[in-house]
Amino acid sequence: PYLQKFGNQLNQSTKDFFNRTVNTMPLFIKIVVCSTFILYLLNLIIPYISLILSDIPYYTIYYIQIWRLFTTPFMTTNILNVILSFYFWLGDATKLEKEIGTIKYMLIFFMNTLCIQILYCFVMFLLSVIIQNPLFLKNKIKNDSVVNQGLWPILLCDLTLLCLSNPDRNMNFFFIPLVLKAKYYPFVLLVILAILSFNINLEILCGVGFAFLYHRYLRNKIKISNNIASKLGNSFLFKWMKNQKGYINIGGMGLPRLQNILENERNVKINNDSQGSFNAFGGIGVTVGSKEGSKENTDNQNTSRDNEDSATES
Repeated sequence: PYLQKFGNQLNQSTKDFFNRTVNTMPLFIKIVVCSTFILYLLNLIIPYISLILSDIPYYTIYYIQIWRLFTTPFMTTNILNVILSFYFWLGDATKLEKEIGTIKYMLIFFMNTLCIQILYCFVMFLLSVIIQNPLFLKNKIKNDSVVNQGLWPILLCDLTLLCLSNPDRNMNFFFIPLVLKAKYYPFVLLVILAILSFNINLEILCGVGFAFLYHRYLRNKIKISNNIASKLGNSFLFKWMKNQKGYINIGGMGLPRLQNILENERNVKINNDSQGSFNAFGGIGVTVGSKEGSKENTDNQNTSRDNEDSATES
């Protein structure tokens, strides 16, 4: 009975933890997390899902399967990759979505994903031409299964952009007692990932490469403004998101309908104040544009001045 009670408490604590975690997530982060876990589980049952959704340059280029450029971040074929990528990605991604809004963060996420995957396909195509082997473009397919990195390219891209924003500041290397200059941080992480996987992953390398290109040359050319994000958010494709829990307005204004609720409360307060009793002004007024009023006001001012003078003398 004791072990059963302990097991029930552990299950309840786990459920409460996951419920709190999910409820505090912004909407798009929640979509990414849920989609990744669902696709990972489906891929265990139907392995062809990863073959269809991952960015395999051979099919993307020669068969023009453009959707792969957008779906590949959601497709991770290794549970360790899923856990580690979320562990390193969730914190900064959540803060960013809360700061700039759900729609704008979603646009930036897909813009970076698209650019990284295009760069990856381009690099892979050049290498296949150099070695004269088109099948090199199928390098993700190994032993009839697909090895896809999921969020790691976009994670390294975001991390590199963060480091480049202040390259000389000191950063702690995750939980390791090591302090690095921000400009060296992405390269050290790439080396560690290469050692752990015994492989230099070109897709992740392209994530870092695109971050440098964006920081040096592209940030003033491909920019998503609040106006563009607002227009897209009001379109029929994404208007449904505004009524969902965890939606953040443009500029991080809060959950849906929060601003309208505050406005309604303010209007009610104003209306209630306007229905109160009317009190007439009891002071001395001035008639504008009237000679008599001007003369009377002048006499009042002279009388007040005489009273002040007499009080001073006494």
